[in-house]
Amino acid sequence: MSIFKSLGHVALRVNDLDRSVAFYNAIGFPEVLRLLNKEGKPWIVYHRVSDDLYVELFPGGDGPASPPEKTGLMHLCLTVADIDLAEAKLAEAGIPLMRPRSPGRGIDGNRGMWIADPDGNQIEIMEMAPNCIQYEAERAVLSGGKPHVLSLS
Repeated sequence: MSIFKSLGHVALRVNDLDRSVAFYNAIGFPEVLRLLNKEGKPWIVYHRVSDDLYVELFPGGDGPASPPEKTGLMHLCLTVADIDLAEAKLAEAGIPLMRPRSPGRGIDGNRGMWIADPDGNQIEIMEMAPNCIQYEAERAVLSGGKPHVLSLS
């Protein structure tokens, strides 16, 4: 049993704070708090994802995000109830998909698509199926079983 309640925030260093703030506002995570340093300049900008989860943006980035093959943050994943609606809302906000969405479901049983923030941080958007492998594994572990190991071959 974990002593932790949830993931509290993800912090990202960004190249262009205004562009990043606009992006996270556009995908539905409103700016809720801005902390200023002693010079009165932005130090951290908080965007609300849910009651317990925030994206923190730190200005002062100096280039592109690390490629996903490198050690460190690979991507963020956001879950949605309706991926078709999410895709329409993203298009309405002018946020393109990184590549066309695949028809059907992935190997995990879920529907997904990908976008990137202004600094190139990859964001997976997933509609979780009630019988997806993640939920099946969670149910097994919560009922006293062992973690699932699945081979993709």
